[in-house]
Amino acid sequence: MFEDPISKSLEWSRKGYMGMALLLMINERPLTGYEIMRTMYETTQGFWRPTPGGVYPVLKKLESEGLVRGEWHAYKGRKRKIYTITDEGRRILEHVLLKQSEIAMSINRIFESFLKDMFSLDNPQVAPPCLFSVFVSDMSSVEAEMEDLKAKRETLIRMIEILQKCLAEIDARLAEAKREATF
Repeated sequence: MFEDPISKSLEWSRKGYMGMALLLMINERPLTGYEIMRTMYETTQGFWRPTPGGVYPVLKKLESEGLVRGEWHAYKGRKRKIYTITDEGRRILEHVLLKQSEIAMSINRIFESFLKDMFSLDNPQVAPPCLFSVFVSDMSSVEAEMEDLKAKRETLIRMIEILQKCLAEIDARLAEAKREATF
């Protein structure tokens, strides 16, 4: 079992995202391995077509780490293993999603810098990061939590500013399109 969610996040970053994808899907509802493969294929519109050789070893690893629990059930005269997420799996998933959100924010800053330099944009608009990080807190003291909340508040203010600028740009384009349509 992983005590350190950051280690789990880094492991998934190096090895691909199959473990996180499986936890996300099983977190929504209990699934069999076959249902996981079918759902992933359908959800990605065929872009990601997982195989039994890719899914079952990861499920076995998640189960051995205590992140999911597999239970055998009879179904139409056949046995099938249904996987559910454990409390530890949910805890790890929350922290991994937070870490991935932080990584996305860092990459967004790199993209913004690139766009600013490459295209001489004053305020490039890159999609805001996941809001998930605002709702997860694992602070050890009230002071640390207050600092964390202040930082999250600043992030939200920045996100609101970006969204307002995006909205203003859309409104301007709509107004321009309406003017062109009337000619």
